[in-house]
Amino acid sequence: MAEDIKAIDALNYPFSTEAWKLRVGAEDVREAMKTVLKGLLKGQPPPSADSITGSTPKEFVAQLDEAGYDKAIIVGLKMWSYRKHKLSWDFTVDEVYQLTKDFPDRLIGAASYNPFKIEESLREIERGVKKYGFKYVFFHPGSFGLPVHDRRFYPCYTKCLELGVPVGWQVGHSAELFPSETGRPVYVEDVALDFPNLTIVLSHAGWPWTEEFIAMVWKFPNVYGDIAAYPPRALEPNLMRFMNGTRGRDKMLFATNGIDLGYRQQFMDLEVMKEETKRMVLRENAIRVFKL
Repeated sequence: MAEDIKAIDALNYPFSTEAWKLRVGAEDVREAMKTVLKGLLKGQPPPSADSITGSTPKEFVAQLDEAGYDKAIIVGLKMWSYRKHKLSWDFTVDEVYQLTKDFPDRLIGAASYNPFKIEESLREIERGVKKYGFKYVFFHPGSFGLPVHDRRFYPCYTKCLELGVPVGWQVGHSAELFPSETGRPVYVEDVALDFPNLTIVLSHAGWPWTEEFIAMVWKFPNVYGDIAAYPPRALEPNLMRFMNGTRGRDKMLFATNGIDLGYRQQFMDLEVMKEETKRMVLRENAIRVFKL
């Protein structure tokens, strides 16, 4: 039965109090809370970084249990401040490992990439995968102002292929004040053609280029998509149809983007979604993509 499906969150972030202070305190994120993300605050002003309280690993796993999750992928995201020209989020693989090490079957570590520090980033990715068992690399191209077929990302793709881990990035418009053009899903074409054996995840559903997102996920055997950051009931109808049919059922992943673990129940409550779709999107596709 669908109610028994234990979800896998394909994109979440460090959850300690210190990590939340960094996440919420970033100027780009705070600006987004006043505009694109204000609906998540339900009319309340953005919280101050000092008022944020995070969780211990034990507490976070208990929250996963309560919300019906099996696992969550915790990404040590490196996000660039487009205006200030420095990292606004800078989580290391060592910090992520400290949060995930006591629950290796529940919390899956993931590294990130900074195209302005290529050699340093490649060393960190390799350490995360080989030393700590990380299974993913994720980055936000818009924050760097670079499209994903820029030559500065190619060392990352080569390293992920060498290590046998998927790479993913944000597609669609950026909630923060970054260039959105870099998030066009169609830019995956060059990468997918150049790296046909590299597993790629297009994250964040691709709006306002939803049809472009669907086309890329459908077209390339090595390209998948996720619905991170979007409340399931707010997904575009065309994306829901794609996900619910034979074209997309085995190519889409569920993810919360660290916003609300309640999104699993929202997805479960979508009457239009077939039980097989719920099983594949909430769990089975992530097991296959991340080799869980």
